[in-house]
Amino acid sequence: MEEEPPDILDIDMAIQSLNNNKSPGIDNIPAELYKSGGGLLLNKIHGQIKRIWKEEKMPAEWTTNIIVPI
Repeated sequence: MEEEPPDILDIDMAIQSLNNNKSPGIDNIPAELYKSGGGLLLNKIHGQIKRIWKEEKMPAEWTTNIIVPI
C-alpha cells in the first residue's frame, strides 16, 4: 500500500520545531525566516514536498552539506 505524503499540518509542525539561532544551511536562510514565512511559504514548501514524494527524487541541492571548521 502506498503511503500518503505529509499533510500541510505535518509540514507546519516540522517548520515550527526548527531551532532558532542556528547557522543557516547552504541556502543561507535561517530557521526564523521559514517560521515567519506565513501561509504562502507553507503552501509552497508543502507543494515541493508533495512533488518530491510523488517523484521519489530529492533536488540535488538538498544533498549538499558544508562543514566549516572553526
